[in-house]
Amino acid sequence: MNHYSATRTLAALSLAALLAACASTPKPKPVAAPAPPPAPVVTPAPAPVVQPQAPKRYVVKKGDTLWGIASMYLADPWRWPDIWYANPDIKNPHLIYPGDVLLLGYVNGKPVITVERNGKTVSAATPPPSTLPIEKLEPKVHYSSLNQAIPAVPLTAIQAFLSRTRVVDPDELEEAGYLLRSIDGRPASGAGGEIYARGLKPAQGTHYDLYRLGDPYVDPETGDELGYQATYIGSGTVERWGDPQKMRLTDTTQEALAGDRFLPAIEEALNPNFLPHPPAKAVNGQIMAVLGGVQQIGQYQVVVLNRGSADGLDPGTVLSIFRRGVEVDDPYASGWFNGSVKLPDESSGKLMVFRTFPHVSYALIMRATREIHVEDVVKNP
Repeated sequence: MNHYSATRTLAALSLAALLAACASTPKPKPVAAPAPPPAPVVTPAPAPVVQPQAPKRYVVKKGDTLWGIASMYLADPWRWPDIWYANPDIKNPHLIYPGDVLLLGYVNGKPVITVERNGKTVSAATPPPSTLPIEKLEPKVHYSSLNQAIPAVPLTAIQAFLSRTRVVDPDELEEAGYLLRSIDGRPASGAGGEIYARGLKPAQGTHYDLYRLGDPYVDPETGDELGYQATYIGSGTVERWGDPQKMRLTDTTQEALAGDRFLPAIEEALNPNFLPHPPAKAVNGQIMAVLGGVQQIGQYQVVVLNRGSADGLDPGTVLSIFRRGVEVDDPYASGWFNGSVKLPDESSGKLMVFRTFPHVSYALIMRATREIHVEDVVKNP
């Protein structure tokens, strides 16, 4: 046998041995699909803590607020929805009126509140009282017919910020018209005065509100401009189109000046009877500013948050306020301890959102347990 034939023979034998080995190798068993993860165990929230002095029976009075009544019953007033008698057939069950009687009881060991009106338990067919006077709170705001109900918070604290102050988006500001000058050349104009304006658009109608822009709201976290504070100055109507447009101021709250901005008039339907509730998702924001020309932030002061409707906030949302912990040097550190430590955030109060814009909200300080500052943190309660 020559060398070539031997090589071929050895190759054939090797191939046969390899095929035999493959044939004898057992096929791998199919891998079973992993078992689905166990369903999460949903732990029911503990029952709200009822105040020891909570009244078994309370008659609602004029001047009451929902927050104030909730504070009488609960250690955490924002958990009011948890104890209100939840009947899906009752529309707006959180609305209560002067003269209504609140009854505290227990169902399956959990506290519940029911309401009686004229000696009968409120149901879907129970109309609101018709004998209470309806008070018009602001000339520019239309409240629903339910404005006889007690409000969630003191209206005197938020009234001006419900209607006469708003947040203007930078893009909206770019498109806004402005007051050029008065027709008679005076530096300021009041109700009844005729003025020239520029930048108004016939497609937006003939009725405009006039605003004076304040400083921009700058997000302390990102540095982005979230909008401009705009204070209501008055209203006007276009009398002649052209460039410039001729207008007459129909009412003013203060003198109108050149440079004030015109925005299309919007008839807002604001409801002050919102229900205190925690946010629907996690919120982590900050206080950007305080309104009303005050320096100290305390109870019933209005603050501006760097979170808005785009972040899940709506009127009635309750948040906790925390003083942000700072990093401090530890001169006594040794061994395992570092030479610096970040102090924890400390709770300093509660606030309730009452008006929202896409990226900004107005909120009222409801409880202050220590000093509150701009750039303090707000989180879920």
